[in-house]
Amino acid sequence: MSGQQVIGNFGRLWGRGYEILTSQRILSVTGPGATPFLQNLVTSPLEKDPATPRPEKLKEGENTPTKVSFSGQLRATCFLDNKGRIVSDALLWKMSPEEYYIDVDSSTADGLLAHMKHYKLRRSKVDIVDQSDHLLSANIYGTLHVPGAPPGYHASLDPRHPSLGMRILHIPSGDG
Repeated sequence: MSGQQVIGNFGRLWGRGYEILTSQRILSVTGPGATPFLQNLVTSPLEKDPATPRPEKLKEGENTPTKVSFSGQLRATCFLDNKGRIVSDALLWKMSPEEYYIDVDSSTADGLLAHMKHYKLRRSKVDIVDQSDHLLSANIYGTLHVPGAPPGYHASLDPRHPSLGMRILHIPSGDG
């Protein structure tokens, strides 16, 4: 996956720290039809890299802007129903055109899972599974260094804004 670099002022970054996101669930959509299936349900284009957040303008007397690298692997998106209403917002990890992980708040995960299964046609070549028992999501604050995640981990700056930290997805070996 390619990434994009943005140079600008993104405000103060949070202090250093981390958080295991126990209020998040991870859903997976896999199979040869995963991209077309999801593209019909989400607000972000899946065939190209997501747009980066706009940097803030420098105020008088502020230091030089920060260079921030965003990964094309993680994008913020909303899932819509057939009337265009929001079902849920989520962070979508694109591992390949045939493999996606959806990082969603647990309060909307069951509804989103039912929504996706409702739109899955019998002949669709996708599998939709709740992977929350096997996968882990976390945030790390106070760093802009994304490259070099260890094996079994995927890391990307939160695509909504760098001050939200780096999002980590842990996939145990054998699962992807």
